[in-house]
Amino acid sequence: MSRPAKHEQALILAAAVLFRKQGYAATGMAEILKRSGAPKGSLYHYFPEGKEAIGAAALEAASKVATRTIRELAADVDSPAEFVEAYAELLSGWMEKSGFTDGCPVATTVLETVPKSEIITPVAEQSFKAWISTIRDMLLSHGWPGGRAHRTATLILSAFEGSLIVARVERSPRAILDCGEELATLLAPPRKSQPL
Repeated sequence: MSRPAKHEQALILAAAVLFRKQGYAATGMAEILKRSGAPKGSLYHYFPEGKEAIGAAALEAASKVATRTIRELAADVDSPAEFVEAYAELLSGWMEKSGFTDGCPVATTVLETVPKSEIITPVAEQSFKAWISTIRDMLLSHGWPGGRAHRTATLILSAFEGSLIVARVERSPRAILDCGEELATLLAPPRKSQPL
């Protein structure tokens, strides 16, 4: 990897971490530069549009990692119920490891910038579309009704997004684990009634 590309990636990674932990508005350009270790002029060289441009790039990078994680998890489960339980375990472990300082890698920035930012909004939209599509495809692959798959995927993602906020406030993984357990109950195939 060439040195300039290394600086660009370092800036994007630094911005993604800082935005996730402390929010978009609370993160200054000097902080991003300091954390990245990149030379001072590199920030505006790669992101001449300023903070919104690096915000969009950071959002896109974080979204790709999250999308890949969801896809890998979806490919490795035997049922939608197993998916939500495994996802809850993954998210709760990640939140505990961060000391409940992290949040969704996209939501923190989205809440502060969308729909005002014309640069960040389409990136955020694509992020959530990719996650919902991945979950929808997992549901369909396990025989979930096609007419309900998109709505159910939206429900799953929305429930977990909300549980991350509650977990952060409570400084406990309980909300995430409860979310996974309740979703698993809702997604489990109905039990066949026993003959009398």
